[in-house]
Amino acid sequence: MRFINRKTMAMTGAAAALVALACSGTAAASSLIDSNDIKDDTVRSVDIKNGTIDSSDIKDGSVRSADMSTWVRGKLMKAGTPGPQGPAGAKGAQGVAGAKGATGPQGPAGSKGDDGKAGQDGKNGMLGAYYATAFYDSGDTNAGAIATAACTAKTDVAISGGVQVLGLGDGAESRNTPVSSSFPGRMDWSTKTPKDGRLDGWIVQFGGNAGATSDKDPEKVQVWALCLPGAHIPVTQTYQQSAG
Repeated sequence: MRFINRKTMAMTGAAAALVALACSGTAAASSLIDSNDIKDDTVRSVDIKNGTIDSSDIKDGSVRSADMSTWVRGKLMKAGTPGPQGPAGAKGAQGVAGAKGATGPQGPAGSKGDDGKAGQDGKNGMLGAYYATAFYDSGDTNAGAIATAACTAKTDVAISGGVQVLGLGDGAESRNTPVSSSFPGRMDWSTKTPKDGRLDGWIVQFGGNAGATSDKDPEKVQVWALCLPGAHIPVTQTYQQSAG
């Protein structure tokens, strides 16, 4: 009779069990559980390991928005609160100026504008001016005598004047009598002096002459005054010899 060691039998049995287990594992690996083996609407949150579903499971279509509750979808769709504004960035360096562009062509000449209206003629500064004359023809205008010509109104101003002996008749132009004074004004005959502030006439005074008779008394004379109505011409002394 042949005896078998128990220890050897035990090891033999264990090896056989390992072989059987390996065979059954190979069969199971070849047939994994997929979506067809799961009844619809039976997998719950407790059956899914926490943190196993991510954005890739949503992108490939395994999990759809319909698989989520309304509350979850609302949370996912709700916009997050904007974060605080970041600090302003540093100012960038100024760019290099570009090269100057070429001068463009000259544009066409514009059309000629309309002629302006003719301006109104200015007022003539001598408008209304006239000559006033006084003719002394009695032959008694002696050396040192004073003769005057008056404007027609006190408001007129004599801006020029003089005395004439030529062309007044026989004998008048043969007398060469000097004139010692000739200026605008009017005489006060009671004092034999010019009236203060009066410029509405012309005053002439003849000078005495100790020479020949023909150089003494004028035979006939005429005094002229160029009068300007309503003029206001001030008198300003611009020099005095004694004042330097």
